[in-house]
Amino acid sequence: MRAFVGSARVTLALLSVLVDGAAAQAADMSCQQVPGNRFYWVERAFCDLEPSGPEKARGLIVWNHGISGTLESYKAPAPLAFRLLQARGWDVIMIKRHNLAETMAGGPLHRTVQRTLEEVKAQRKLGYRKIVLAGQSFGGYVTLDAADEAPDIFAAVALAPGVRAGSATGRLDASITDRLLQSAKTGRIALVFPKDDDLFGNVVRGASADRILAGRNLPYLLLDETSGLVGHGGGVGGRFAVRYGLCLAEFLSAPELPGGRFTCQPAGDPWPVVRELLLPAPADRPAIVTDPAALPNGLGRFTGLWYGLLDEAIVLFALVPAESPKLRAMYRSSSFTRSGSVYDVEVKGGRVHLTLPRKDRVTVGPDADGGLITWTSSDGSRVLTGKLLRAPE
Repeated sequence: MRAFVGSARVTLALLSVLVDGAAAQAADMSCQQVPGNRFYWVERAFCDLEPSGPEKARGLIVWNHGISGTLESYKAPAPLAFRLLQARGWDVIMIKRHNLAETMAGGPLHRTVQRTLEEVKAQRKLGYRKIVLAGQSFGGYVTLDAADEAPDIFAAVALAPGVRAGSATGRLDASITDRLLQSAKTGRIALVFPKDDDLFGNVVRGASADRILAGRNLPYLLLDETSGLVGHGGGVGGRFAVRYGLCLAEFLSAPELPGGRFTCQPAGDPWPVVRELLLPAPADRPAIVTDPAALPNGLGRFTGLWYGLLDEAIVLFALVPAESPKLRAMYRSSSFTRSGSVYDVEVKGGRVHLTLPRKDRVTVGPDADGGLITWTSSDGSRVLTGKLLRAPE
C-alpha cells in the first residue's frame, strides 16, 4: 500500500507539469539534463555544435525519441544523420520525456503530440521559418500525427514509425500509419522502413506507403525494406548516416522539389560523410604519421587517416608521432564525445592498443587488404570488430 501511494504521488507530480508545456519550459537547453519532476523538457541535440539561430539557420528540426516501457529512452541521442544536417545549417532540438510517466493512464501519445505542437509555436515566435518534425518509432508516429494537425510544417521525417495496438506487447497496427500518410499536412515527407523490424513483427510497409504517397502531389523520400537498412533502429546509426545522410540533407535543403518520389542512390564511399562528421578542423588536427619508416615493424601501412564502421558507430583512426620510440593515436568515434581524441598507445604483437577514458579498449592492426579494428567494453562483455579503410590523400 505504501508503495502504491508513493507511485501515485509521483504520477500526480508529473501530471501537474503537463498543463503548460512550452510556457513552463526553462531557457536552459543544455544536453544530458535529468528529468526531475518534469514530463517534458527540451535540449539541443548536439551541444558541441553551435546553433545557427533562427535568422541564419536553414530551419529547425524538432526530434521526438522512441519509447520502451519505463526505460530511460530520453538518454538516446538524436540520429547521427541529423548531426550531418546541423553541420549543414539546420538547428536540431530534442523533446525529451520522463520515462516514469510513459505508462500513465491514457498513454503519452496525445500529450506528446500536443507538446510538439506547442514547441512548434514557440520556435516560430523565436523566428524559425521552416520547421521539420522528426522522430523514430513512437517518436516517428508522433511526428506524423503532429504533422496531420499542423498545416504549416515544412517536412516530416519518420524512421520506423508506429505504435503497438492495445499494449506494449501488442502488434503493430500498420493501418494507423497509412491513414496518417494519406492526410499529413506537410510539404515533404521522408520515411524509413528498415527490413526485419522485429519490434513491429517484421511487417512490410514500404509498398503500401509508396502507393499512398504516389497518389499525393508532394515530394517524398521513401527508404523501404529494399534499401539495405536492417532492424528497428536501422535509421538512427552510422550505417544510415554514411549511406543516406547526404541524400536526406539534399531532400530537405532543396529550395523546390516536384511532387513524387525523390530518388537517390546509397553513397558508394562513406569517406565524405566520415570527413564531415569526425575529421577535426586543420587548426585542431594533430600531426599524423606519413612516413612508414617512422612506424614499428608490421605497422608500416598505417600512415595517414583510416576510417570504418564498428557496428553502428563511425570511427576515425590515425597514428600520431610522439617522442621516439613512443607513439600516440587519434581515435574519434560517433558514439561518444569528440574532445580529447589523442591517446597514448602500446604496440604489442604487431598491433596498436589503446584504452579510452571509460576503460573500453581498442586494438588496431593489419589484415589482408587493409586494417582491422576491435573494440572491447571495459568489463569484456561486448566485443565489436570492423574493417578500416585508408582515407583518400
